[in-house]
Amino acid sequence: MTSQLNVDTIVDKAGSGGTNVKIGNTSTYVSDGGATTQNTVQSLIKQFSTFDQRGGFVTQDTAGDTFNTSTQTDREAGTVVVNLTNNMNNTTYPAFNSPHYDRTDGNRNYPNMGAGSNCTTSSYNACSSQSPGNTQDTVMNSALAGDLA
Repeated sequence: MTSQLNVDTIVDKAGSGGTNVKIGNTSTYVSDGGATTQNTVQSLIKQFSTFDQRGGFVTQDTAGDTFNTSTQTDREAGTVVVNLTNNMNNTTYPAFNSPHYDRTDGNRNYPNMGAGSNCTTSSYNACSSQSPGNTQDTVMNSALAGDLA
């Protein structure tokens, strides 16, 4: 027989308000439609950041909103080195980069996560290029999924 807990609010032992809820790596949730069960921890984004190389919405070469990002460094035109606060488990994690389309010459910037040798368990390169080998400064958003160490 399964049991079910129905509550409106979970509070700390003293009853003063919020609390920390810890879930195990095997915790699951049911999808919105109810047809699929997914692993909660595996489904979470493990890192995200925004970096402005051009000095638009934040000071040039400054990070905007970040999570699990210790530092970001403008390495060269169109390339930002993102250092993680908590390491990834391996170097084959999926990384996503989205450079902003804010060019005045009509060309587009394309995402590039750098060569595989540039991805380590503790950092990766987020790059923006107009064409292969032609990196361009811009505003970049990047994120990681996968397993933390």
